[in-house]
Amino acid sequence: MALIEKGVKEGLKAANVKFPAQLGGCIFLFSFMMLAEKINPELGNAIFEALSPGAGILAKWLPVFFVPGLALLPLSPKIGTSVDVSFVSGEMLVLALRFRTPVKVASVAQTKKTATATPAKKPFSDATMGFFIKGTFITAVLSLLATKMNNDFSSPLQTAFLGFFTFAAYVWGARLPTGFVKVIHPLVTSSILVLGLMQALARINGQDFLDVVRSYKVGSLYPMKAGAGDILLYLLGPSVVSFAISMYSRRDLLKSNLLVVLTAMFVSSAGGLFGTAAFVRLINLGGRGGRMVRLSVLARNITTALSMALTAMLGGDISVAASVVVLTGIIGATYGKALLALLNISDPIVRGLAIGSSSQGLGVAAISDEPDAFPFAAISMVLTAISATTLVSIPAVRAALIRTAVGN
Repeated sequence: MALIEKGVKEGLKAANVKFPAQLGGCIFLFSFMMLAEKINPELGNAIFEALSPGAGILAKWLPVFFVPGLALLPLSPKIGTSVDVSFVSGEMLVLALRFRTPVKVASVAQTKKTATATPAKKPFSDATMGFFIKGTFITAVLSLLATKMNNDFSSPLQTAFLGFFTFAAYVWGARLPTGFVKVIHPLVTSSILVLGLMQALARINGQDFLDVVRSYKVGSLYPMKAGAGDILLYLLGPSVVSFAISMYSRRDLLKSNLLVVLTAMFVSSAGGLFGTAAFVRLINLGGRGGRMVRLSVLARNITTALSMALTAMLGGDISVAASVVVLTGIIGATYGKALLALLNISDPIVRGLAIGSSSQGLGVAAISDEPDAFPFAAISMVLTAISATTLVSIPAVRAALIRTAVGN
């Protein structure tokens, strides 16, 4: 997956095309597998079988790769709050279309009925928890000793320590009682623990807290300099590319629901942008001097890579946008499925499209346990991001969006 992303990145760079390599890699891999299937069905299935194990591992750990987005919040300016205003409208329109294009797929309710015979298992085993705890303890001791001795390896050892701790914190958060996890996403729990650890490291080493936070993500992948956050964010790319595997596994379902998918794409992109713009103006977000803040939250349902490009086009603050995107994803991942259940929406296609278009990668990860909904969530996330960026790149649309948000 990483090689595919790197190859696409180099190709886009050579063509002077500004487009996130991870999304391009996802589209490329899916298209390549579909073409391979046309040429030889066995070839397409062989590629699918070869890449499925890696895709499964990336999907399992995907939420952990978002921890840096929250851990870096202390470096972002205060912005208040934002609320997703397009979630229900999008899912309702898609639901109406689904009634006109019925497809025989198992509903969530049916899936739950078949699963009631087996007790729920913890998301991670005791062995996994033990592995990360041991890794955290060992690297912690080595890191503290290297720091006290001013050893050249103090930085990479601290990176290893924070990396192990991040995974351990997420696994621990995911293994908390179900009632707690339904309210507080493990990503929030792990991010709080990581921030607490960085505060403790600052005091132990006599450093400024914000300096420790900056060391978590330094913007380099060089082994002697890279922070734990740099490595985790890098793994987001291959994870997004791997969505193509799930999409390929439900390719027939995607083909038969093309109209529904395209409708969801338009509603979630145009509706999300202009709905958010109208809402932040209605509540006067940021007060009289809130222009930057309002423009920074408009891309809150767009995946991180494109939300930054979109925010730059609008004249907003990229750090604010990144924080809002992560927070929106957390809200959708934590409460999205519960909201759909409350609305009695069990159709997997509607569920996938609604979650993917409103909650980006975190939402996609949250619905990965619904095999028929997961590929629709993945393609909805990708198409919503592409559609929204395309719309904002049109001068007339961009001007109208800015007027809606700030009034001039």
